[in-house]
Amino acid sequence: MTFQRFVAHRWLQGSGWFFPKGSAKFAVLAIALGVFISFMAIAAGQGLQQAIHQKVRHFEGDFLLTPYPTEIISDTLASHQLEALPFSQIIEYTSSTAVLRSSKKVKGIQVKGVESEDLQFLVGDYLLRGEFHRLSDSEFTAILSETIANESGLNIGDDFFLLFNSSTGVPKQRRFRLAATFQTDFPTYDQQLAFTSLSTLRGIIKDDLISEYSLYTRDDQDPLTLLESMDPLVFDFFEVSFLADRYPDLYQWIELFDLNILIILVVVLGVAFFALITTLISQIIERRTSLGLLISMGASQFQLRVIFSQLGGYYLIVGAFYGTFAAWVLILLQNHFQFLKFQNPEEYYITHIPFELGIFDTLIFLILFILIGYIIIQISSRVLRRLNPIQLLRI
Repeated sequence: MTFQRFVAHRWLQGSGWFFPKGSAKFAVLAIALGVFISFMAIAAGQGLQQAIHQKVRHFEGDFLLTPYPTEIISDTLASHQLEALPFSQIIEYTSSTAVLRSSKKVKGIQVKGVESEDLQFLVGDYLLRGEFHRLSDSEFTAILSETIANESGLNIGDDFFLLFNSSTGVPKQRRFRLAATFQTDFPTYDQQLAFTSLSTLRGIIKDDLISEYSLYTRDDQDPLTLLESMDPLVFDFFEVSFLADRYPDLYQWIELFDLNILIILVVVLGVAFFALITTLISQIIERRTSLGLLISMGASQFQLRVIFSQLGGYYLIVGAFYGTFAAWVLILLQNHFQFLKFQNPEEYYITHIPFELGIFDTLIFLILFILIGYIIIQISSRVLRRLNPIQLLRI
């Protein structure tokens, strides 16, 4: 054990690696809280960004392809052009605005017609009541959001009317039966979206519907790269739009999460590092007699700075360990039990707080945190140059 390490160890009052003693507790606690809150901010920010994006992507796809008018290209030709596209899934659907009329409510909604096998993919994760097998092509059945069903006073199996526009000016009215309900906590879908079979909607409005296509990439595919690799002829047949193009306000709000995370990190880490410097200076004040003796016995400025650095390094590493451990425990528990809920899920489009934090992100943050902390320790250690042994030993 070197002289500097021996002195630093004695100043820590024999603190063990995991159990700091004396004033070291306060520095370690401040560092641990700073790391813990930082990880919570990063994990919650990334989790919300991914959860909202995945929810919108789930219903809309990475790309929306709308064929140009039928006098330019037919639906058959459009479908043929899509067969060769390298996407993991392609969902064809038609949509139309309609008016829902029940005994309690008249409400404007958007009706989507999709194939039965695609409906399980779109709504399966959000199903609340009812069953999909009741959505039959042979009868008029539909799936409403739980919000619309409650507002309209409808239960599973109840009948209601949908009124569609027609070219004659007289609305087409059809009686539908409620087969199931879903809830996404996303207002755009929960307040106005309904599903029925593709053949049913086409049978009601034959001439005014154009099939659109939602394209989904695999997790290992980059949407922009995939789009650039597509046959240029595809763009002669389809108008291509991205999620960000369809929901600009939503994605601008999501991008603000990064700024919020940065502000939280600056504030929290600033407080943590300030507590670290304060504790180190208090160590100098508390140990002024020992410092005076060390300087009188010939200890160099370099040796004193090494002692100072080892004390600060101890606070940094132990505090970072406790903060990281506590953050990962909470992240794992929350992702499993989801006990932390939003009081206003309609504003965040999700009921619980999602955490998303990877091992790589954790390591990068810890390396940067310890590196910045070490630089701050070295800068603050320059205060040792002004120490006078005569003043330190003065009684």
